[in-house]
Amino acid sequence: MATLNDILLDSSAVLDLEASVPTGDELTLRTNLANQAVEDAAAFVQLPEFKMEYSLYVTSILTLPLPSNFREFQENPKQLCSGGWVEFPEIENEEKYGNSDYWCYVTGNKAEGFYATFNGLTTGATLSIIYQRYPSGMATLTDVCELSDAAYVSRKIESYVLYSRGDDRFQTAEFRANTILTNMAGRRSKSSGGLGRTTGRSFKHPLE
Repeated sequence: MATLNDILLDSSAVLDLEASVPTGDELTLRTNLANQAVEDAAAFVQLPEFKMEYSLYVTSILTLPLPSNFREFQENPKQLCSGGWVEFPEIENEEKYGNSDYWCYVTGNKAEGFYATFNGLTTGATLSIIYQRYPSGMATLTDVCELSDAAYVSRKIESYVLYSRGDDRFQTAEFRANTILTNMAGRRSKSSGGLGRTTGRSFKHPLE
């Protein structure tokens, strides 16, 4: 497993023409870019590295707080009761009116927390929520990258920095990064039973 130190050494070989970890403001900048790269990957496609399960015993609640690291459902929540598993498709908030079937929707935001509202929960059932979490982030040089292929992060750092320098080589670095991420997605990603929010999106440099 590659650490932040390994990633910075890898990218420095291209950016600085020497394998050394940057210092001072440049270290802070590239650390932030490394974490931005991991965030990009997590936002682009659902990966098993960020898959979590949240299970709880259903009482009479209708709305419940979701874990603090919740990003989105990976599949529709399900409850297990005497009749077996029942699925709760995720809908938009405004779709709840006139809808008497099983459903759920999410409200809130990352800063204040997310909440899930359910229709049709059975008291005494077990509710299982499979979700994608936000990356934990790398704060120190010894922190390990959460992605299965840390080379993606190295190439993204190169792309970000070269772009900021007006160096046309950023296009090559970006292409290599996207190729690695596409390979990770094809090799490791899981299909979602949710609303299909896993569609790949084009990348945008934070400096644009």
